[in-house]
Amino acid sequence: AFDLNQLIAIYCCGKLGWPDVLSQGIQSGRYLAEHANVSKSMTRRLLRACVAADIFYEVTGTNDDVDDDDRYYVNTAMGDAMREDHPYTIKFWLQTQVEVFAPGLFKLYDTLSDDDVLPFSLAHNYPNSPNVVWEYLRDNEAHAVQFNRGMDSIDSLDIGPLSSDFDWGGRCRTLVDLGGGRGLFLSSILRKFPHLRGVLFDLPSVIEQAEPYWAESHRDLLDRVSFARGDFFDAATIPASAGGSTCYFLKEILHDWGDGNSASILRNVAGRMAAGD
Repeated sequence: AFDLNQLIAIYCCGKLGWPDVLSQGIQSGRYLAEHANVSKSMTRRLLRACVAADIFYEVTGTNDDVDDDDRYYVNTAMGDAMREDHPYTIKFWLQTQVEVFAPGLFKLYDTLSDDDVLPFSLAHNYPNSPNVVWEYLRDNEAHAVQFNRGMDSIDSLDIGPLSSDFDWGGRCRTLVDLGGGRGLFLSSILRKFPHLRGVLFDLPSVIEQAEPYWAESHRDLLDRVSFARGDFFDAATIPASAGGSTCYFLKEILHDWGDGNSASILRNVAGRMAAGD
């Protein structure tokens, strides 16, 4: 586990792109500072913190005769996972946690005496609403893109067991991925089971990101997928069942909501499942 100081140092190194640079081979602290156009003294401090957190390995060692700027570094396995192009990258997930969600954590104390004020709302100067996170992401495109790429990373860890532990091929003809983000999970299932069709359902702002992503990365699957814009809480926007072999899939959804809202989501989905019978 990392302490807060290490976590922020790792975030900064990822934001500066150093794991991507070091994936090409060892580099000196001097080079990393110049490449990112940042202070050499701050570079030294960040690199020490990341070495202590096992993100980077110091190749030179700790020879006191070596100038700090001339020490050389390379990624560890953990640092490698901070690369932007790593198949299980944690870069975007970490950036989202620090930039979007952590500010709310630091406002928690200020909201303990008022049930009507949400820490996230206070931190980002947004009206209090159960949907405040999604409203914020709707209005902040850069963070929304970052969030959805972070969710891709989480999906990539689940794809193997989820695609193997359920009989998708035998139970489904159509798979509706509800709140599926850019659709990494859905694309993997469609690739593994070529007779399936898919429907990707999410907020309009998310589908706007998903469509070009599929056009670029999953063009060969476009004839088997459709995109549906909507909201869990508006039952009419949820795709209706195409019959008894339509499967509805929710992952990393209900934990975001209280019992009442979760029950509403499930009722709305159940209603649309029955609509096709």
